[in-house]
Amino acid sequence: MQPGDTWLSITIQLPVLTAIIIGLVILLLLGTGGIWLLRRAQRQKLFVASLQAQVDELLRRQGEMKNSTSALSPAEDRNIYLQFIYNISHEISNPLQSIETNLENMSRCSPEETARWQQYHAIITTEIRRLRELTENLRLLSRLETPDTLVKREPVNIKGVIEGVMMAQVEVAEANGVHLVYSGPERPARVLGDRDHLRQVLLNLVDNSIKYSHPTGGEVVIHVQEVDQRLLVRVIDDGIGISNEDLPYVFDTAYQVPYTGSLRRAGNGLGLAITKRIVEQHGGKVTIHSQPDRGTTVAFDLPLYMPS
Repeated sequence: MQPGDTWLSITIQLPVLTAIIIGLVILLLLGTGGIWLLRRAQRQKLFVASLQAQVDELLRRQGEMKNSTSALSPAEDRNIYLQFIYNISHEISNPLQSIETNLENMSRCSPEETARWQQYHAIITTEIRRLRELTENLRLLSRLETPDTLVKREPVNIKGVIEGVMMAQVEVAEANGVHLVYSGPERPARVLGDRDHLRQVLLNLVDNSIKYSHPTGGEVVIHVQEVDQRLLVRVIDDGIGISNEDLPYVFDTAYQVPYTGSLRRAGNGLGLAITKRIVEQHGGKVTIHSQPDRGTTVAFDLPLYMPS
């Protein structure tokens, strides 16, 4: 099997899957005006039936592809794809259930119970944000997997990108007792790439480091170094780390490292898959090293911008 073959059978249908999820989100938003009157059991039954129908249709279309390069057997290919669908459906169903429950709670509030109403509203807003993040990540991943996609190239000040990410994450970091630190040259050489995509890479890595920090907090260091006409960026944390059993799979689509009861470690499992594809599109390579209870280091390198 050639490198990347496993991804083809999973990601080739991501635009269709993204459209399905966006449709679910639209229905959910319409539900705030009345669709939530449907009972939970009925909604879950319809959701599962619809999802199964979509799985069958996607698998049928996948089987008709003439130019597939996958070396997997049909049974292996189906199992991988169904596991991917299961992971994504799990990420959809949890916020849907939470939103439905809190909408029902809001409907039972009396006009005087504004505090309770606001509490339920805040939970719903958070869950809708989770769904929006999931659809945006799926849309981005589908674009990254689309052949012949044009990639924007411009000189990028990576330190400016890092500073923007640190500012965006500082409140979340402080709330979890995590200190964000930049380490590197005051004016590192620029790289050639897509600023928005590189920001997404750093945002994913810093966000993961915060989520997987120790309950008592810790430190996340973004280290930059110029090595042999390349810029090496390392995101280093002293968090809970990743087991040797999970480490080989962390860049797989929708794979989630098991977490131990902390809600802040919930995620959709697409961040590192997106990170890997963006870095590779920029001519770089991403690596990860981790030890349980001692922390994780994710490193990627990018070619320097050479005006000549």
